[in-house]
Amino acid sequence: MLSDAKRLEQANTCHDEDPALAAKLLRAIDAAGLPAERWPAYAFLLNHVLGEKLLRWDDALQRLRTLLRLAQPGPPVALWRQAATAALITRDPELERVMTESLAEASGASLANAQALVHLSAAMFQAPASLALAAGEQVLAALAPLQRPDWQADNPLDAAVAACANNIANGLLERPATDLRHAPVRSALAQAAEQAHRFWLRAGDWVNHERALYLRAMVCNALDEAAWARGHAQAALALLDQHDIDQAQRIDRAFIELEQWHACVVLGRTSDASPALSRAKALAAGFDDDAWRQSFEQRERELQRRQAGAAA
Repeated sequence: MLSDAKRLEQANTCHDEDPALAAKLLRAIDAAGLPAERWPAYAFLLNHVLGEKLLRWDDALQRLRTLLRLAQPGPPVALWRQAATAALITRDPELERVMTESLAEASGASLANAQALVHLSAAMFQAPASLALAAGEQVLAALAPLQRPDWQADNPLDAAVAACANNIANGLLERPATDLRHAPVRSALAQAAEQAHRFWLRAGDWVNHERALYLRAMVCNALDEAAWARGHAQAALALLDQHDIDQAQRIDRAFIELEQWHACVVLGRTSDASPALSRAKALAAGFDDDAWRQSFEQRERELQRRQAGAAA
């Protein structure tokens, strides 16, 4: 008999490959059987799996409301955000208002900032299933409030904004390359990665900063901005040189070197490209996890195809 914590762990592991199984596991969970520190992960998966992947937002919202009642008298900020997002997507304006006000109160942020975060979170969940132009336009609309003066200083919601923008950019990177021919999609991808970097610089640690730079390198390579991609990759590697004394982030370094290699190939910097690829492959050969090795090899093949296409 699986414990609720084990069900959550398995759902988190399989949700991309087998959303139906993940949904079955999530529906079998009694939230009261989860440690309170696992509630935010459970809330996210309710929206990500039941809502985003299976389009059962009503189911996600119902379970989030049950979770909020269980978490009283002081639910974590993350629960209010996920519940307000589900209420927005299910078009329940009164419930959305109450939950967004609760998010603002629990976090210490302004109501306007809480509303902006909820709309950004909704775009994160909805854009992957939308057609290219609709996805780009929704993301751009959700990112626009981040340019307001009230987002120019530290904010209690900075880390949540950074995570949403990061996930949005990664989601757009997974779309077919033809989608990036559309100006709104290109702009949304670039802006999402830029905002993820900006907000992680305020709310994250050096690993968040390094990974935000890696994301920007991938985005710039996708947008055929090789010089910028190389610069972001080099900045990420410099952070690793400075902070990763025990080499705990060898996987990160391998993937960043791969992005640097591609950028150098595109720029015609052969003398820089070959050593970067050699370093990346040497690091990947030492991966303990086969899944990471496969991911590395897949990314290398993708970049090779892109280089071959550019040369044709």
